[in-house]
Amino acid sequence: MTSKLPQYPGLPAVINGNGAVAHVMKHVCGGVIGYPITPSTEIAELFEQARAEGGLNVWGKHPFFVETEGEHSAQSGALGAALTGGEYISNASSSQGILYAMESHYVTVGKKIGGFVLQVAARVVSKHSLNVMAGHDDVYALLPSGYTILFGSNPQEAADLAAISYRASALSLIPVTNAMDGFATSHVMSEALLPEPALLRDYLGDPSGRIKSPTVAQEMLFGAKGRVFQLNEYLKRHADDFTEQALTAVREHLDGAADAIEADNAGELVDATLAWIPAELHSQWRRQWVNSDEKGTRQRVPALVDLHNPGITGTVQNQPDFQAGAVDHRTHFASAVPALIRQSMDEYAALTGREYKPVMAYDCEDADYIMVGLGSITDDVRALLPYLRSQGLKVGVVSIKALQPFPEAEFVEALASAKSVMVLERSDETALTRAVTQSLFKARANADRPQYDGIPAMAKAPSLTTAIFGLGGHDVQPRHLIAAFKHMADGKNTPLIYLGSQFFGKDSVSSLAILEDKLRAAYPETEAMALETEDNPEGLLPESALRIRFHSVGGYGTVATGKLLTDILAGVLDMHSKSAPKYGSEKSGAPTNYYITLSPEPVLFTNAELEDVEVVISPDHQAFVHT
Repeated sequence: MTSKLPQYPGLPAVINGNGAVAHVMKHVCGGVIGYPITPSTEIAELFEQARAEGGLNVWGKHPFFVETEGEHSAQSGALGAALTGGEYISNASSSQGILYAMESHYVTVGKKIGGFVLQVAARVVSKHSLNVMAGHDDVYALLPSGYTILFGSNPQEAADLAAISYRASALSLIPVTNAMDGFATSHVMSEALLPEPALLRDYLGDPSGRIKSPTVAQEMLFGAKGRVFQLNEYLKRHADDFTEQALTAVREHLDGAADAIEADNAGELVDATLAWIPAELHSQWRRQWVNSDEKGTRQRVPALVDLHNPGITGTVQNQPDFQAGAVDHRTHFASAVPALIRQSMDEYAALTGREYKPVMAYDCEDADYIMVGLGSITDDVRALLPYLRSQGLKVGVVSIKALQPFPEAEFVEALASAKSVMVLERSDETALTRAVTQSLFKARANADRPQYDGIPAMAKAPSLTTAIFGLGGHDVQPRHLIAAFKHMADGKNTPLIYLGSQFFGKDSVSSLAILEDKLRAAYPETEAMALETEDNPEGLLPESALRIRFHSVGGYGTVATGKLLTDILAGVLDMHSKSAPKYGSEKSGAPTNYYITLSPEPVLFTNAELEDVEVVISPDHQAFVHT
């Protein structure tokens, strides 16, 4: 946070991640095309609710919303809307919905549309049977399509990164995925400072307005030839209406004052030229002047399809063309994204005081043992750092905010003191581990022979472990993360572990013990993949903190009650809050829990079910039977 009072401090609210993202969308988007899929459904629902009530975006336009027949149609429709330019457009999706629309996601990136943001509440991709809970499978599946991918850890970051995503997309002309954990952020209630409408208007700018082309490639493709060029073209068309002397004089004037004329969007310098312009052409000349675009500028969200003169944006790319297109995309567009992300984050911080970087490092300056992760789990780790440091362990955590392009240089810099690194993976695909491994490889290679520009050399790479956690909403207790840090501190270098899973029991009944012995003998490596844990330590929350657990059944209104109670208690008690539901994919009729934590300090724990609580509320009279 910056020390200076920001121009836009934010609107205080207790809200979940879906609501925070929808707040930005309703003020920004010119249209949303989507299809419901848990856990991102609420994002589009809240947007449509605001639109249906007559809400206008910050540029005074009434947006549109279309619910299609499926996720593929939703993304194809959103792509079509974005191609028309002049509006910020979004879709919201998750899991199988993203996979179903995958070919359209590739095309969305390939068309180089600006101002499009895919809002994702990340969810596991169901394999054997249905699961609608958190996982990073869907986000990882988007990586080869070429999206810029940002990842928030809580409702505050979900809202802020949503705004930053629209800015980065409009500047880079590469669509952005703004991701957060399904349920672990999308459905978690906590305090947030929501972006003010005035902030969004000033920060993002009118999507139909003009900006200087941020890169040379963009200027070549989309940049205007300029006011002076257009005025000279007008003179060519009307040369017969001028005397030779007047024509020469006006051309010399245009050339001599070109810079001032290019910037004169209001037409204040027109009068200085009228002495050379025939009287009957004064009005035309003024219109030509005012309606010509400044040289090198483009529409903030360019139009690639003209609705009044529709055409094809490209049908085939044969043998030489496809590779040429891929080369152009990487070298002239994707290569500019890292700098434009940082620019977008810095501009946002200047207005709000809320600072973001592609890599957010916490207590890493002197850390021997560092965890690396995406999303809400890094908040859980942050909550444990003071306790672990009080135990003599130098620990830290790196929260990745920009997954793609991966910020290799900043990441390696954050690991400068690390002896051991553990990558927290909410997917068995382990794409984050690959990015981390590649970064460390380049840093190590630079120590022997400089090859990779900008990446700090690393004389000795830290040991590396992948820890898979929280798949499908699996519980992650503080003791699991503490055991993982101690695993690193003990010098163990197991390449793969699972947090919260045990392969073999300590006191198994004889029949089960026989089976476990067979498995242990056949798969000896699995024993090292599980960590021994102790009880959760006391004192992780202040003494005055209050924890509440609901036991109920889906359909009893417990989730709505929990949301309301969180908002009310946080206000009445003047305390920070965090709350979340926990239920199965069956939803209605199945056991449902709701957890609320209230504390005088900000609550970072997110992924742990509340085991020790001060209050239990049970609307379900059979809670002890089936919960």
